[in-house]
Amino acid sequence: MPRSLDAPLSPNEEITLRRVALGISCARDLPQRDLMRLKTLSLVEMTEDRLQLTPDGRQRYSMLPRATTLAAAPTYEELMSALAERLRKERGQSETER
Repeated sequence: MPRSLDAPLSPNEEITLRRVALGISCARDLPQRDLMRLKTLSLVEMTEDRLQLTPDGRQRYSMLPRATTLAAAPTYEELMSALAERLRKERGQSETER
């Protein structure tokens, strides 16, 4: 197993990895120390002026507790579709619990 998949991450590094995976923060808004560590572990990379997960980064993200598969969606439309489907499922579960 590559070191990037089993190296311990701090809670802050996990949060940064999640933010990169979900694309919810700009690189300048993320803790630089966390980014350097994730880059050293080859979990994230900078491409065309934006951060993205490497293949190891996607695998590591999927191993995190409560990780979603939304980061694997290659387009915005697929991301929104996956999110809408997940919300429909969660809504359906909560209605059956009533």
